[in-house]
Amino acid sequence: MNSEILNGKELCQKLKISFTLLYKFRKYGMPYHQLPGGRPYYLLDEVLVWLRKAGYHQEKIWTK
Repeated sequence: MNSEILNGKELCQKLKISFTLLYKFRKYGMPYHQLPGGRPYYLLDEVLVWLRKAGYHQEKIWTK
């Protein structure tokens, strides 16, 4: 698997979502990784799979 590694800002830009929605997704179980004392980072493939499994789809914005 060759997934893009993104920080929160890059993920929001890629998915065209707000930081508020990013934090809601994380609260609902969206996968992310974090090294001790570091900022969280996201693997794009993992996030997209999670969004689809959680029932979200994107037309212009991510909705259920």
